[in-house]
Amino acid sequence: MELIISDPEEIVKISKTLSVMARVNILRLTSENPLDITELSEILHMSKGNVSNHVAELESTGLIEINYENGVKGIRKVIKPKYEKITILLSDTSTSSEKTQENG
Repeated sequence: MELIISDPEEIVKISKTLSVMARVNILRLTSENPLDITELSEILHMSKGNVSNHVAELESTGLIEINYENGVKGIRKVIKPKYEKITILLSDTSTSSEKTQENG
């Protein structure tokens, strides 16, 4: 699935979320295979609390899906990206074609 954003406020919101390398790494790692908080914590060498905070930020911007599954010691929070591709449109295509016609 692809996310295409052109709204300036959405561009800023997504950009801020992706400006932290740990969040980008979480998206990349979980795109290969859905992982839970503990697994991400071990792979990224970060505390579970820190990983949980980054996951919460990704969730609030709608970039990940979370599923709850039974685990060995309770419920596992399993993360996977919602989108395979994120496209940012910096100009509205209808506006661009109108400008081209005016100048041509």
